[in-house]
Amino acid sequence: MRFREIVDSIAKACGWKVSKEREGALSVEVPTGGGRTQVVVITEDVDIAEQKIVRYWSVIGPAEDIEFKRCLEENARLCYGAFALKDGQLVLMDTQLVQDADPMEVGASIGNLAAYADRYERELFGVDEY
Repeated sequence: MRFREIVDSIAKACGWKVSKEREGALSVEVPTGGGRTQVVVITEDVDIAEQKIVRYWSVIGPAEDIEFKRCLEENARLCYGAFALKDGQLVLMDTQLVQDADPMEVGASIGNLAAYADRYERELFGVDEY
């Protein structure tokens, strides 16, 4: 099963909205409760050994005025993903080998990354923008 097919089948089962973005990225909108949603973007890449990977990331908010030491401390507690900077934004990011893509793990990665990113977006910025 191709990775896109895995994402589509999980999204259908969970009621998530999937759309294609520029340059082949996928955007998955995940309801996170209380009328809130969080978007997880999925892009393809290769690792240092030239193996295909997918990169999951979800924007939390602007990186300005963020206490980066707190983010690094939180990284040690996160079960899924890690804080990162992408295009001037604070994001949660995770990666996975495509050849090992298991539907249960893909769903858990997307769902948990969305839940954590939404939690930090609410705690740090008090909004539901991403």
